[in-house]
Amino acid sequence: MRIYCWCRRLDVEFSSVKSRMVLIYLAVLFCGVLKGQEGLRSFQNDICLPSVLYMLSETENDIFVEPLMKRWRPYNDVVRFSGSVDYTRRLQRVASIHDPEDGNTITLELVNQDEFKTLKSITSTLEVGVSGKGSSPVTVSIIGDSFTHGGFFKEALLEGGHVPYIKMIGLREVNNHPGQFDEGRGGWRLQSYFTVTYKENQAYNGFWQPEGENKYWGSTGFWKLVMEIDAHPDRDWSFGLTYNTSRFISKANLYDTKTGYKINPERGDMMYDNEVDAYVAYNGKTWKKVDYDDFTWSFNYGKYLSMWDLEKPMILAEFLGLNDFRDHPDPINMDFEKWNAQMEEMIASYFKAVPEGKFVLMIPSSTCGILDNKAGDFTTKQNAAMWEVRRNIIENFDHRREENIFIVDAGIAIDNVDGTRFLSDSTYTKPYASYEGEERIMVQTGNPHPYPNYPTMGISLAAFIQKHRNK
Repeated sequence: MRIYCWCRRLDVEFSSVKSRMVLIYLAVLFCGVLKGQEGLRSFQNDICLPSVLYMLSETENDIFVEPLMKRWRPYNDVVRFSGSVDYTRRLQRVASIHDPEDGNTITLELVNQDEFKTLKSITSTLEVGVSGKGSSPVTVSIIGDSFTHGGFFKEALLEGGHVPYIKMIGLREVNNHPGQFDEGRGGWRLQSYFTVTYKENQAYNGFWQPEGENKYWGSTGFWKLVMEIDAHPDRDWSFGLTYNTSRFISKANLYDTKTGYKINPERGDMMYDNEVDAYVAYNGKTWKKVDYDDFTWSFNYGKYLSMWDLEKPMILAEFLGLNDFRDHPDPINMDFEKWNAQMEEMIASYFKAVPEGKFVLMIPSSTCGILDNKAGDFTTKQNAAMWEVRRNIIENFDHRREENIFIVDAGIAIDNVDGTRFLSDSTYTKPYASYEGEERIMVQTGNPHPYPNYPTMGISLAAFIQKHRNK
């Protein structure tokens, strides 16, 4: 209506047909611009944070802004930090707390800078673990993907002195830490832990088990590879073989080096024979072929512990979700029903085996790096998808402390810009081929692994352990 009136006023001066057509065209164009702006404004940024944040005493605890936001639009929206906590620094992209105190609060305000209106305000309470406190063993296990396989936790849990007398439970021995184990498998999703592993190059999954007396011990080809690669590390092994079979050698003494079969089988033991391409079960005298579908399979944490004679971990942390959702084609419409259901199954199975235990969902990385990266990843879209994962975990698993289910936010410690490694290779970093100047493009590599951030990513888990250990 306003544009129509504007045209009518100008009609006095622009009376020719041509002039009128120009005005109509401009009016239509202006309407399109307004409609486009309305479309942009229909998107509203968002932030989310669990109700409790775990921080470590006498330690720098970082909170980065990018992981908290649905989109990172610094030209439009910002996050302001407040609350009762004493901040060491409050900057545009990060806030830090060096001396956290139990019960203090962190308040985040999402502010739109067009009109300086607060779009959303959330508050989280601090629970503080005392670094170095503890006089008795604390048993911990981590089920995860490449972040766990790569030992994101090592400095915070095993090397920094924050968690004394920790005993890590699992099948894969932590590199350079004899007697400490984890359950990390590179490239794995939550769904992967609900699947049988039978190929030679598949890392053994001890959690997916047949029901009843039967126990699945993996594939013969896999265990043969574990022992052969360990015995001959200098051979020209492919990356996939060494990556998936590494760190299992301490558990391989149960298997025959030539056949890969369990040396002292018991009735009901099952394996997959890669030579004959079939599942086999031990009947008390010999191994007989069987079909996978003849058995009912499920995630069975108790059977996993008993089979491998493992101590019950008083804290079980899962750190999954990145491989599940990072490359989701539509971050706006994501379905978490199956993922949430499988997580509930994992939780239930753990508590059936360890009723007095504590289950921790670690919020994975919701920052996958910058757009200038070697892989060519569409990182802003990945960030959007992973923010939805963050939101889903908080909405469905927060406020369940009475069930001994907790959230630890490892994702907020990741710096989206400087948390990953940068290339020096001029193939990627020179502005153009014939360029002779000194300027270089900052190009990330290794996405989405924030290797430089690994030491700080484990701080929140160390804080949780210290807060909840018995003594």
